[in-house]
Amino acid sequence: MRRMTRFSGAVAAVLVALVSLGCGDGPSSEPAPPPAADEGDAHMGRTRQAGESQPEAVRAALAGLQPSDRESAERQRICPVSGELLGSMGEPVKLDVEGREVWICCAGCEGTLRENPEQYFAKLKD
Repeated sequence: MRRMTRFSGAVAAVLVALVSLGCGDGPSSEPAPPPAADEGDAHMGRTRQAGESQPEAVRAALAGLQPSDRESAERQRICPVSGELLGSMGEPVKLDVEGREVWICCAGCEGTLRENPEQYFAKLKD
């Protein structure tokens, strides 16, 4: 009888611990960690400038462009490869791909765009 009481107490303690920790299926109060950059990441670990809000960083990066280029980049708004705002990764890169002017967020996106331009052209508004 004593063993059964100890066993029941141990089972109850384990159940309480599991319930309080959760299974991991529900929402967590802690934010999810950022995705790990794999070795093939086109951005090669580049991130936005620390301490700057995204709008400030974008404005600063676009300010370094010639006025006509800045207008063109602002019209396009996003990198067709990464989906990032142009200027959020530093000064954007202008390319001529199949006779079309295209902006990308960083040089790391160039190879991907050139491998399958039609896929990425489709993401851009004309």
